[in-house]
Amino acid sequence: MGGIIAKLGKLMSVRMLAIGLTFLQTIVITRVFGSEVFGLLSFALSISALAVLILSVGLDTVLMRDIARIGKDYVARSKRWRDTWSLVRRLVIPVTLTVSVIGVVSIGTTSIAGEYRFTVLTAFIILPFVICRKYMEAICQGTKQVVRSITGSQIIYPLLMILGSAYVWYFGIEPNAISISWVYGIAVTISLLASFLFIVGSLRKMRTSSVRCSGDDINNELHNTSPGEKKILVSGVHFSLISLGFVLGQHIDVLLMGVLATPEEVGIVRIAARIAEMAALMRTIILLQYKPLLAESYGKNDTIELQRLASFMTKIYVVTGLPITLGLWIFAEEAMMVFGADFVEGAWAMRIYVLGVFITLIFGPSSSILAMTDSESLSSKILFTSLITQLVLDLLLIPFYGVIGCAIANCTGMLVLALLSRKNVISKLGIEPSALSCVKWIKR
Repeated sequence: MGGIIAKLGKLMSVRMLAIGLTFLQTIVITRVFGSEVFGLLSFALSISALAVLILSVGLDTVLMRDIARIGKDYVARSKRWRDTWSLVRRLVIPVTLTVSVIGVVSIGTTSIAGEYRFTVLTAFIILPFVICRKYMEAICQGTKQVVRSITGSQIIYPLLMILGSAYVWYFGIEPNAISISWVYGIAVTISLLASFLFIVGSLRKMRTSSVRCSGDDINNELHNTSPGEKKILVSGVHFSLISLGFVLGQHIDVLLMGVLATPEEVGIVRIAARIAEMAALMRTIILLQYKPLLAESYGKNDTIELQRLASFMTKIYVVTGLPITLGLWIFAEEAMMVFGADFVEGAWAMRIYVLGVFITLIFGPSSSILAMTDSESLSSKILFTSLITQLVLDLLLIPFYGVIGCAIANCTGMLVLALLSRKNVISKLGIEPSALSCVKWIKR
């Protein structure tokens, strides 16, 4: 456990830097470009995030899980690895390029995207780059090089967005949709190159280790067999749906506000949701480190270790999330004011978003546990049940209550997700993932 804590300390330092850069990035963009242009970019980023999750088909998570289960020294020789990469080459790459071309042509030659045209057009051009970066970071995470897995997208990318925005301001370039699109495109491209440099060494080591190992060393069923490309694809689709459910929960409000309201309100919703996510700062850090460990423990049929990991994760969630939640609730207006006076009106919406985040912290890593223990299909169904709940409430509440309606819908969806996930973890695995496990664990 001491080694894990040490790794978490290093990861936390890097993650805190990433959080700081992302926070600063948002401040700089809103200050330089204003709430309207920030709303235009936010809408495009939401479309990009959803497209990436759908087109990656979850095979990046399959690769990460297989590396963690089989081991980096053996995985490159396994049939599962070869079958998964075959799917990537024959399905993910051609489909992604096709969607990118269709998107660029349709948006570039028509007025279908309206005032969001330039930012959405850029999102489709950059789409293949974002998906490539996603796969690279997943492989780094599977080899437990978590710091490298987040450096490209969470440190280099926001830093470049800050520098690009500063360039626009310093040289007096007009802060509009075109200039923010250029900044975004360049930032993604350079962060992709950085992610590639980070992964080259890992791939070489995996290949070298696999060549060096004899056939006798690979004696586990996971090493020698593969469920076949069809089952791997089905598993990947469910992983994609899981990630899609989480991202949709974060972005569906932005998308619907973009359709039903104004770019200014889109910007307010995105800022409110982003600030609320700070309450779950440690959850992101813990999941990056512990998801491979959950998969490994389940592969060994070690229920006791699974319970220990779940209890520790939830304890950290609550202990770190509670003071941040209280702070954001009390100083909501001040937090929103950092991004400009136009955003203060979203303070109460931000409070409701924070409440939804804290609910998920109390119930622990339930959804992630299901996904890492061969129940990704069940996890995806639960996520989309909560998502449908949120979508229905969004459609009902946004026309009447605007950003407050978005926040209420999101909070309700988080509650449904937390309740159903906990129930199924208990019934399937016999472990308690919620804060109740912390009490029992402390007593032991």
